[in-house]
Amino acid sequence: MIALGFADESRGKEANPEYLTIDARSPKILLSGAWRYPGIKPISIERATASSIHGRLLMTAITYPSRYRQIGYVVGMFVLAVVLLGIVKFLQIRRAMMMAPKEGAEAVTSSPVIENVWREGFDTVGTFVAVQGATLSAEEAGTVFRILFESGSSVQRDQVLIELDRSVEEANLAGALSRAELARQSLARARTLRSQSALSIANLEDAQSKLQQSEAEVRSLRAIIERKTIKAPFAGKTGIRMVNVGEYVSAGAPLVPLHSIDPISFNFSVPQQILPNLSVKSPIRLEVDAFPGEVFSGEVSAINPNVNQTTRTIEIQASLSNESGKLLPGMFGRVSLDLGAERAVLTIPASSVVYAPYGNFVFVIERTKDSAGNEVLSVRQQVVMLGSRRGDLVSVVSGLTAADEIVTTGGFKLRPGMAVTTKNEIVPPRGENPSVQDS
Repeated sequence: MIALGFADESRGKEANPEYLTIDARSPKILLSGAWRYPGIKPISIERATASSIHGRLLMTAITYPSRYRQIGYVVGMFVLAVVLLGIVKFLQIRRAMMMAPKEGAEAVTSSPVIENVWREGFDTVGTFVAVQGATLSAEEAGTVFRILFESGSSVQRDQVLIELDRSVEEANLAGALSRAELARQSLARARTLRSQSALSIANLEDAQSKLQQSEAEVRSLRAIIERKTIKAPFAGKTGIRMVNVGEYVSAGAPLVPLHSIDPISFNFSVPQQILPNLSVKSPIRLEVDAFPGEVFSGEVSAINPNVNQTTRTIEIQASLSNESGKLLPGMFGRVSLDLGAERAVLTIPASSVVYAPYGNFVFVIERTKDSAGNEVLSVRQQVVMLGSRRGDLVSVVSGLTAADEIVTTGGFKLRPGMAVTTKNEIVPPRGENPSVQDS
């Protein structure tokens, strides 16, 4: 609602004004609740008179803006507010960045590139296997009659281990022997009669046939009795027996494992590239986790004549003495092969290498002077080509020199040209044959 003042002409120009009320929403003009202009949107009013009122308007013009212009005013004010807010936030962020502390030097550990003398070799893993090993089983069905060994004991070749009940076969054998003896005597009489021309050749041949049948029956029964006696096929060490006395076993049932472990074999695979430097009798060194720090020596005993088409590797078998019996079939071991003469190599800790698809690299520490003459340490990214690895160390084929100093730990947080500071007070020992120590 808009109030318009007007003055009574009878009281002069300086008289106190009365008020005219206009409703801008209709829009309509009200004068003492009686003067109306319904349905008409006024643009300007210059003078208004009525029979009951004598006066003139103090406001000579009233203008109503369009609705689209009002919307434009609101949008413009909103855009202006957003721009002002953006400017304020930009200035705040800029000031915070200027007041932020400068980036300090990153703490890392370092080590010089070390010159070592290594013998050309190859390291891999493999498995121990018995030179001879088998799980003895029953060839004939029967009941276990006697067990003549203890589990885990050493046995000799042809030593009887288990006997199955063979009483029926022994009785049958006695009858077969008797029939064989009768057939032998019948054949002797037939030959005598034939020499006197008192017997036909057919009868003589029949007597010979009966003797052969009887002798074959005897051999068959003796073979059955022999198969019911389980003997050690070779000298070795028995495992845990799987049957007990009085237990019925079927043909083919496992009875006890037997392994010959002195000497013992070690099977492993090598890439085809090192085959020219490998031959029978080549020395090897073995380590097993069960005996840390102990090295077992042996030699290559056999090389497979073909290359695996899937892995392109060659199966190798080595032989080791195992008088102590420490090494057992199925154990895991790490083998080192000596393939050539000794040569000088540059070595660095394996922890210093950052492995990446586009090339492995290390951070080389460079020492410079600032404007005040103080020493400043910075890092440079250097791509390297790696060689063989031994323990905590890895050899470098190219990319570094003996005079370089490299970052050993903390390289994951560095960038080229970044300032660093070295903290080498607490550095774990590194070597070709590391050992785990309790902390």
